[in-house]
Amino acid sequence: MPRISEPTVAKHRAVQHRAVLAAAERLIVDGEGQMPTITDVAAEVGLARSSIYLYATSRTDLLIQLLIMAIDEWITELSDLMSNAGDDPGDRLAVYVDATLRLFLGGSHGPLITAAQQYPEAYADERVQASHAEMEPTLHKLLGGISPASLPLIDAAIQRGAELVAHSEADLEAVSRMLQRMARASLDEEPEG
Repeated sequence: MPRISEPTVAKHRAVQHRAVLAAAERLIVDGEGQMPTITDVAAEVGLARSSIYLYATSRTDLLIQLLIMAIDEWITELSDLMSNAGDDPGDRLAVYVDATLRLFLGGSHGPLITAAQQYPEAYADERVQASHAEMEPTLHKLLGGISPASLPLIDAAIQRGAELVAHSEADLEAVSRMLQRMARASLDEEPEG
């Protein structure tokens, strides 16, 4: 019988599961969005390949779990940032813009999205879609008076700003300030239609 590293089998499996997800995420980031094989993940985490299947049934399942985890972590991080942002809608939107820009530029967001483009069935999975759908009302609650039509436009501008910083000499702080001004202007304008 294999040794367990925690007081109970359930806790041991939870720790192993987190380690499998962390290893897969690291490999995706290091591979710039290339989805690792189950064998690669097993080698990275130091488990037998067959043990990985206790935690993920396939590469697609692994990606689904990572996408859901990323959404949950993002909402938690954003909620924490917003707790110190004050009540002014413009200030809250500025915090959102800066945090989202930094998310797009760093960490695993970009590589995870690239991986999801290779496995569209992962992003289309009902659990990922449900998690993503839960994000929208949370964002509107955190951001206050922003119109539902404005948020996708702001997110698109942030994504483009992140691409500009990542692939050119554009200054991160200057791009963030410009995006914040654009986002603040959306508080004054309602799209027609």
